[in-house]
Amino acid sequence: METRKKNLFKKAFAIAFFFSIIGALLKINHTENSSIFLIIGIISTLIYIIIGIYEVNTSTKIKSTEKILWTIGFLAFSFFVGIYYFMNRKNIV
Repeated sequence: METRKKNLFKKAFAIAFFFSIIGALLKINHTENSSIFLIIGIISTLIYIIIGIYEVNTSTKIKSTEKILWTIGFLAFSFFVGIYYFMNRKNIV
């Protein structure tokens, strides 16, 4: 079960990154269906934010003040905090 959660965050982050970049490039080129890619990117971004906040708040390694900071970070700077969390996940959770 634990590996499913880890894989779910990784998959949601990868999908969000891929569809956001492709959608932005298609939007720059004024392609007709670029909005679909951006919508998928936004939805998957919301999914990895929710998963990240859930993992941080259920962790026993993190203090309560750090949990608050992680939650604020995910909500305010989702992409950058998502990258940092993705890279250093073993040390955090």
